Amino acid sequence: MKKFMVLSVVVLMLFLAVGLSSFVNADTTKTITITAWTVGPDIPSIYRYENLTTAASRLNQMLEAVGSDIRVKVTGYFDTVSWDDFLKKVVFGIESGQPVDIICTGHDLVASWAHAGYLLPLDTYVKQYWDQTYSQILPSLWPATEYDGKIYAVPQDTEARPVYINIPALKKLGWTDEQINNLPNEIYNGDFTLNDLINLAIEAQQKGYVKWGFYHRPVVGVDFLELFNDYHVPYFDSKTDNFVFSQSGVKKVLTFFYNLTNVWKITPKTLIGSPWNDVYKQEWAGEIFAWMGGTWNWAEGQQVWGLTEQQEQNLYLPVPLPAVEKGGKPVTLSHPMVYVISKNSKHPALAFLLITLATAPDLNLRHDLNSGHLPIEYTELGMPAVANNYIMQMGAKMLAYTSFEPNSIYFGYTTQYNSVLFDAISAVESGQSVDAVESNFLARLKALYPGHVTVEP
Repeated sequence: MKKFMVLSVVVLMLFLAVGLSSFVNADTTKTITITAWTVGPDIPSIYRYENLTTAASRLNQMLEAVGSDIRVKVTGYFDTVSWDDFLKKVVFGIESGQPVDIICTGHDLVASWAHAGYLLPLDTYVKQYWDQTYSQILPSLWPATEYDGKIYAVPQDTEARPVYINIPALKKLGWTDEQINNLPNEIYNGDFTLNDLINLAIEAQQKGYVKWGFYHRPVVGVDFLELFNDYHVPYFDSKTDNFVFSQSGVKKVLTFFYNLTNVWKITPKTLIGSPWNDVYKQEWAGEIFAWMGGTWNWAEGQQVWGLTEQQEQNLYLPVPLPAVEKGGKPVTLSHPMVYVISKNSKHPALAFLLITLATAPDLNLRHDLNSGHLPIEYTELGMPAVANNYIMQMGAKMLAYTSFEPNSIYFGYTTQYNSVLFDAISAVESGQSVDAVESNFLARLKALYPGHVTVEP
């Protein structure tokens, strides 16, 4: 009975979405093509595209079962190029009128793309399928889909960004299995701080247990904002759409990065600008004591770098970034991926139906298990495969300590803030003085966003 009811609902949705009634006794088959542009850029996230093709296959089975002459075909691509290259292609494609229906992108593009008129609002569709599908989405994810009071996206996945701590190096430093297993609890309780982590990294490197003590990403990205959150430094006010420049706070963050390469010397000055593969090769070879990564890196460790699940668990312990102060809360950062519908879509209702079918718990689970991402639905959270998956369990605990980039036309990947911040970090790590770099950082922000920078002591 339940399956029949679900099929009945889907058939009803087809009438609404396709707007056709040519069912039964059809002489020809009409194929409607839906174009989807998706991105990893991590290779294991291939199901951001494949789930849409599976959704189309399921839809076609239902259409055939009820005698429809309509079929749906998904074309497009899954890209593993850099974010910059992918976004340039997408923006060019939308502005030049290319026929794209569905785009999978980061939530931080929602505001700027909606503001530019690239996206269609989805409130009506979400409401239409709320009971069947979208009521199961974790409520904390919906704000990442909104701009100016409207929904412009549907959550596709989320993640946490752990620090991976080298277990063999901890053991060489005298840590017991019991101490290592209890380390996450100490971090969550605020008993183990960022300073404790740095001190261990220094010791492990000095004793030759690792090549380097601490790694972060080598290119521009949102991960660096974790340090702002950890030091309780505000950087954006969503109520006023203004950047916040706390002079004392920014100095703390820049000093941390200055110390990594110039004082503690646990990060090479050549890290910034290094190819990703060179960085990952060192990390998965166990040459780094602690490195800032993402839950998806766990999947890459197996699929790209050839480790087994057990080898990974023996090599690294994923934890949130420890609090700066004793008794404080650790932090992580999430960058939810979302599906959006382009203004160029000729079949937006059908495109949204495919997104809805691709949001089925089993398809989300397939993606998450393959890519190291985290569940976005209550139904998925209750599946045995989630309970038995190590990185999902470790990552899910971190979500209580996470935050997102603000959805604003002045923030996000396509804006300049992250690039200017990255330039500042690059400068201090190269040895330039913190004061001079901070002054330049503020001057560049004021020039880029006149009237939208609030300076605090």
